[in-house]
Amino acid sequence: MKKWMESTLIVALGISLASLAGCTTMILAMDPKVPTGVAERVPYSIGLYLAPEFERFHGNIKRGLDELDYDLGSASKALFLETFLRLARGAVVVDRKPPYRGSAEPAVAIVIEPQITGFDVDQPRVSWTPSYLAHIEYRAIVYNRAGVVLLDKIYRGDGETRGTGNKDLAGDYATTAAIAMSVAVAAIVKDVSQLPVTP
Repeated sequence: MKKWMESTLIVALGISLASLAGCTTMILAMDPKVPTGVAERVPYSIGLYLAPEFERFHGNIKRGLDELDYDLGSASKALFLETFLRLARGAVVVDRKPPYRGSAEPAVAIVIEPQITGFDVDQPRVSWTPSYLAHIEYRAIVYNRAGVVLLDKIYRGDGETRGTGNKDLAGDYATTAAIAMSVAVAAIVKDVSQLPVTP
């Protein structure tokens, strides 16, 4: 009886190891660009409150035996910073949310707290040049200096690219996600630029 149990355990372990041998994790680093074609400019200085969970956020997607690990937090941090540095009167990272009182506090008119609330990719359509689709959702919470919430809204960005096939699969997935991120951030800029805020 004991030998039978040992044999069963060995076979089960062998099957598990064989199934794991085919699994790979593809770590994807995105390089999203500042949204182009954005006519709006933010006419006041802003603070960005980037919570640790935002900066560390990863989107893990299973595709068959493979796993796609998107480093969304680092890419999103870079995208928000670069976008608002270019499109706002000024932008700084702040270490806490308002209320702000006194001259020692950050010299910003508003604070934006972004959160990643959703992310997904669609299986590429099979063809000679497959399409890759990605969707991201950011929640943008905007505070004035007194800590009053001026905006609290979910923004969805969709990205689609024609892939290179198996030549650069990681690049195809990453590029599509980066496009989705830029689309969502462009919508955030548009709404933030129209807030009734004193510069």
